[in-house]
Amino acid sequence: MIWRAWLLGLALAWGSAQAAPVRFDYYLLALSVAPAFCEDKPERTRAYAQCRQLSEASFKALPLTLHGLWPNRYDRRHPAFCGAKSGGAFCRLPAIRLPAAERARLGRAMPGAADCLDRYQWAKHGSCSGLREDDYFAVASALTERVNRALGTELARSMGREVGLDTLRAALRKNDPALLDAVTFDCRTPATPDRAKRRPMLREIRVSFVRNPASGGPGKPLDYRSIGHTHYNSGCPGGRAYVDTPLD
Repeated sequence: MIWRAWLLGLALAWGSAQAAPVRFDYYLLALSVAPAFCEDKPERTRAYAQCRQLSEASFKALPLTLHGLWPNRYDRRHPAFCGAKSGGAFCRLPAIRLPAAERARLGRAMPGAADCLDRYQWAKHGSCSGLREDDYFAVASALTERVNRALGTELARSMGREVGLDTLRAALRKNDPALLDAVTFDCRTPATPDRAKRRPMLREIRVSFVRNPASGGPGKPLDYRSIGHTHYNSGCPGGRAYVDTPLD
């Protein structure tokens, strides 16, 4: 009887660890414009390694950095913390185990991994995908690289000035037309004491993808109107976005 109880407990523990993924409809890839993120609160520059290490060279090399890849639902009741630990400091969450090459790739795509952002994104979002950790971060890094190939040159060229969203969409149309109607642009005014910097800045670019029913991962790009957005412009006055610079 003792060994049967032990086997039952082991089976229950294994079943819990391998729980089926929750239902969701699509993926949302969130990419940050790092200088605007770091500008939002002055303490970030001191507290976050990703902000302390930000430079002109790093920004030009990869203007868009990985915030997260989120399983989402059309009804906006998005799943989160699917069996993974929640709450507390990011670096107190379990470490992400990746092969060395994939860890280096993720470090380039997600500088915030230096601040344990990868642990938090896995706990909150990746755990709901049904993917393994290495597969989840591999596809997130690949999609980050893809969007940078489409928009990175134009964003790097616009550093420290405004750029029209029509110009950015023209870059998408030229470099990766499949992404054109999957991308939305989010501008916000940073909470900075520097009055000269209190202006709407391009803070994040988001890209929607269908959920591939075969792999469970992201599939082809998904039109932003399909997920409830009426326009690709979110908060950018007059259809123009200021691209902040790490130089000031």
